[in-house]
Amino acid sequence: MSRFSRYASGFSQLPDFYLEPESYVRELSMALKKHQARVLLPCFEDVKTILEHRHLLPENVHLALPKLTDWHNAEDKYVYTEIVSAAGCPTPKTIRIYGEQEFHQCKTDLGFPVVVKTRSGHGARGVEVCQDNASLEKTFFELIETYNLAPERWPILQQYLSGAKYKLDGVFKNGNPVSLCAFEILRCKGAEKFGTSTFRRTIDAPDVVDFSCIALSALNWHGMFNTDWICDENGVPHLIDINGRLSGAVGVCYEGGVDLPWHWYQVAAGLEPSPTNKAKPDTYVRWILGDCIALVEQSLSGRFDEVRSIIKPQRGCRHDDFCLSDPLPFFAQATDYMHKFLKSKGSLRPIEKEMIY
Repeated sequence: MSRFSRYASGFSQLPDFYLEPESYVRELSMALKKHQARVLLPCFEDVKTILEHRHLLPENVHLALPKLTDWHNAEDKYVYTEIVSAAGCPTPKTIRIYGEQEFHQCKTDLGFPVVVKTRSGHGARGVEVCQDNASLEKTFFELIETYNLAPERWPILQQYLSGAKYKLDGVFKNGNPVSLCAFEILRCKGAEKFGTSTFRRTIDAPDVVDFSCIALSALNWHGMFNTDWICDENGVPHLIDINGRLSGAVGVCYEGGVDLPWHWYQVAAGLEPSPTNKAKPDTYVRWILGDCIALVEQSLSGRFDEVRSIIKPQRGCRHDDFCLSDPLPFFAQATDYMHKFLKSKGSLRPIEKEMIY
């Protein structure tokens, strides 16, 4: 969507990094040379591709990314729970399944509801909440079949938490925090705050900040990241997801006065960061298109309380994806989502198999 912004000075079309990773990096390298760019900020799941093919990029290009092993540790939803929980960061109880016999022995250990997660995923893809044995067994083995998962990559089972939901986005430099911003998730595309967030507010959340620093330090993080948290019945936040990339909700931080992309650029360029670690509280930010998708989904599901919350106006709310002085990116985003909707034959959550492994 950014290529249609009035502030964009140029763009380059690249191959699909899921399908053609090496070609993607080679053409990216050509684009960097063409535009004489000295700093690269990869903003999506292409981080992994770039880390694996870093040698194909120009030597004078600066990046702020973790080591490939650290990235793999953070992206694996089982591995990171072991690392950060050992360091003192709360995580949900998690069970790794190695075989069918073990699945049948362990499937009721966490009670119901229970969360089934693939070891990798994007935007709640590969994550399902199951209410009973029958749905758990069906979901677990369907995920394995759909994504052709090897036994060592079978989904994990995780404790279901139903408390307040938070995110914390930030930038680290060699295992140390540079800039952080916490916000509360008020609404998501899915029911009961499940899936990608669409409505949030900045808050002061010292526990989330402290636990995030413990987790990312344990992972020796370098560069941009975003995390998801859900509280247990005692109000203690538990880390439920880490993404080693820019968050789709980074606009919340920006509107709250924390400019994470700028701080990330400073780290990458070798400049002394000038962070603002505390966002202005109660800054409300909405993802309009996400709420439109949620409106359709909740209406079709008969969840009219959710529908009413979506259409209820919020005074003083700002937006991720619409700016009156620069409106074209919003319409480009909507067009892209419509294309994916039609291509996937009506799916509100289109997915490429390469997103999950």
